[in-house]
Amino acid sequence: MSSLATHDQPGAPDGPATPQTLMRALEALSPAQHTLLREVARYTEPVTVTELAVGMGLHPNSVRESMAALLDAGLVARGRRPAVGRGRPSWTYRSVAPAQPSALAREFADVCAAVADHLADTVPDPEAAARDIGSRWARRMVDVAGPPAGKNGQPLDEPQRIDVHGGRLRLLLSSLGYGALSEETPGRLTLHQCPLRIEGQVPSPLVCQMHRGLIDEVLQRVSHGNVEAELTPFAGPDHCTVALHLTKRDAATA
Repeated sequence: MSSLATHDQPGAPDGPATPQTLMRALEALSPAQHTLLREVARYTEPVTVTELAVGMGLHPNSVRESMAALLDAGLVARGRRPAVGRGRPSWTYRSVAPAQPSALAREFADVCAAVADHLADTVPDPEAAARDIGSRWARRMVDVAGPPAGKNGQPLDEPQRIDVHGGRLRLLLSSLGYGALSEETPGRLTLHQCPLRIEGQVPSPLVCQMHRGLIDEVLQRVSHGNVEAELTPFAGPDHCTVALHLTKRDAATA
């Protein structure tokens, strides 16, 4: 992965700018396009078609064809890597990332902090109430219900199912400002940003419960109850982690 600077250009102007359009674009991807999108998401810096082709063991033309579809859908951004010597600058690609937090995001974080304070002071079970808020947030924000991920409604094997739903969750969380990145282990995500955190302050544990409710509801809808997640707030000094796993019901039949 090169550290050379790039200048990003957005994908299609009518590409996914909201969680709703993002999820619709994801549902329309072919298996090859989805695989490529997950591979691009593994890179913390923009990557070229050649680098992707080498890493995936594919012909560059195959990667280029799938990348064009991702760019048209607005799921990746394209930029130029400065040329070395007399060669032409290379196109580079990265998965979509949220814009920098704005004043509106700060106001949203303030409101969530106030809600957390209210729950702590007035509700018998504030953690359950906070999770319910996150769940309701997910239901109001995006309709992610769809057919099971398996072919003809049949369940997928564990690694593929975890990988597919982990990729969907990562893109949705990134679109909301969580700075989500995939880890090497399928279904493990690292969240490097928090749209509900006020800069310089440690968020209330109830805000983390709102996150948990959001994630649980999204996974319930996209996996039809087959996949659950464990959210670990502040797993490191500057990040949280999410680990996906099969439900006990599904694991018993796997």
